[in-house]
Amino acid sequence: MPDKRHRPDRPQRADGNRTRNALLDAALAVWSEDGIDSVTMHAVAARAGKTRGTVYHHFSDRADLILSVQRQLDDRLTTLFDMNKVAARNDYLVVPGLIVDSPELLKSYFLRLLGGDVATDSLMRVARAHYRDVAARGWLRPGIDPDHSAVISLSMWLAALLAVDLHRDADARRRAARAFAQTFQRVMESSITVPVTERADP
Repeated sequence: MPDKRHRPDRPQRADGNRTRNALLDAALAVWSEDGIDSVTMHAVAARAGKTRGTVYHHFSDRADLILSVQRQLDDRLTTLFDMNKVAARNDYLVVPGLIVDSPELLKSYFLRLLGGDVATDSLMRVARAHYRDVAARGWLRPGIDPDHSAVISLSMWLAALLAVDLHRDADARRRAARAFAQTFQRVMESSITVPVTERADP
C-alpha cells in the first residue's frame, strides 16, 4: 500500500516552483524598468508581494538571483531555435517584444555576449547548431554559411534593441517592435532562409 504521508510534498513543490517563478518575473520587471542596480532582494520581494525571507529561501544572495534571471532569459531565447517546438506564435516578434518591456535585461545580455568568448557562449552554440540543422534540411539559401546565419540572426536581435529604443512611449515601442518583426522576417526569408511556407519536408 502506498505511503500517503508523501503526497502533500507534490503540492508544496508546485507552490515552491510558482513562488520562484513569480520572484524571477518580479526581478525581470525591476531590472527592465529601473536597471540592474535596482534588483535587490528587498525590491524583488516588494514587487512580488513576498517577504525578503521568501526571496532568500529561493536565492542565496543577490548574485544568485541575477544569475537565475539571466538563465531564465537564456532558456526563453534558446527555445526560439528549437526545431521541434510548436509554432504557436510569431518567433520574429519574441525578442523585439521582450525589448519593449525589458530593455535593460536585453542590453545586459548583449553586453555579456560581446564581452565574453563568443565561441563558447551557450546561445551562440545553440544558434549555430540550429542553422546547421536548417542547412541539412535544405532550408538555407544556396551559398549561405550556417555560422553566418546564426550571427546574422543574433545581430538582428541587437538591431531590434536599437529600433525599439528609438521610442520612449510604450505604445510607440510596441508598434516599433511589431514593425521590426516584419522587417526581421523579410530580411531572413529573402536573403538567408527559405520561407516556412515554401519548405519541403526533409
